[in-house]
Amino acid sequence: MDFDALLKQLQDWSNKVPLLVLGSGASVSFGLPSMWTLGEHLKHTLNFEEDPDRKQFEAFKRSLEETKDLEKTLLEIQLNDTVLKSVLKATWERISETDLKAYKQFVLNGEGVPLAILMKHLLSTTNRKLSIVTTNYDRIAEYSASIANAFICTGYAHNYIGHFSDSIHTNALANIKGYSGQVNIWKVHGSLDWFETPNKENIHLPLCKNIPQGYKPLIVTPGLSKYAETHKEPYRTIFTQADTEIQNANGFLCIGYGFNDEHVQPKLIQQIKSKPIIVITKELTPKTKEAIIDGDCKNYILMEESRGNHTKIYSSNQGEHTIEGVSYWQLSEYIKLRICLNLFIISCKSVG
Repeated sequence: MDFDALLKQLQDWSNKVPLLVLGSGASVSFGLPSMWTLGEHLKHTLNFEEDPDRKQFEAFKRSLEETKDLEKTLLEIQLNDTVLKSVLKATWERISETDLKAYKQFVLNGEGVPLAILMKHLLSTTNRKLSIVTTNYDRIAEYSASIANAFICTGYAHNYIGHFSDSIHTNALANIKGYSGQVNIWKVHGSLDWFETPNKENIHLPLCKNIPQGYKPLIVTPGLSKYAETHKEPYRTIFTQADTEIQNANGFLCIGYGFNDEHVQPKLIQQIKSKPIIVITKELTPKTKEAIIDGDCKNYILMEESRGNHTKIYSSNQGEHTIEGVSYWQLSEYIKLRICLNLFIISCKSVG
């Protein structure tokens, strides 16, 4: 492998300021549950008294045992309202608990968080604007953007009780004094902070420890119920903005994303046929390899774990190789690779 050529390719693509696509793998290092862990939690904590609900949940558990894939199971088993509400509540509570613990980590040592370092770097080399599309409910992206001192736009007003607007992001937020720039975070599956009130109004309530009485968490699961929910606000606007970001992106940096989402994935696959993509993750899913390596993608670099602390690299130009003794598939190591490369290029220019 021509490692220098690979580094040059990474540099060229990164300088174009890619759209960041965050999957569940981007949050696991903070203690957030993986989809498999979340599925196990649901299996062992939920119980139903009514016979129809109990039978359906038993079918859900059997399917989950067979597929080992929570998203696939939720697509195959269409849950009734009672079971679905319990699944959403248990999901919110499990993720919220670990998310608030992660928040304390950011407060104590946020400056060293790799995602925050990456955001700072990208904001300093662009027009002070960065966009993220994520399928995660958690607030790791928001915490990281806060450490990067960016103005965060999720579509909701920056109030303790925030209301949604379909046009907040159109303001010149990147130029507000006191901030490093603007980070748009489009959360296509909803967020821990979003709720529907008893009056059917959707609002933003930051850092709640519990779901307010009578309120419904605005998070969506895969399946038919997802599509019914996503025709309403805030999802209608967020989906439109996510589509626009994907279409207008210069390239893509996917972190812990497995190409399993039925909304983001098709749009992304369409664009990466002509635009560069970098994927870093612990393990590349079959769908990722199918979409990129077996697809018609011309420019890609994929990195995954190989035998512990080694890195398996798949490159459209360099083929498949294993780099021993370093974990470039981890964002912390990838950041070092990028920043060191930038410093080297800057020093070369100054000497020249």
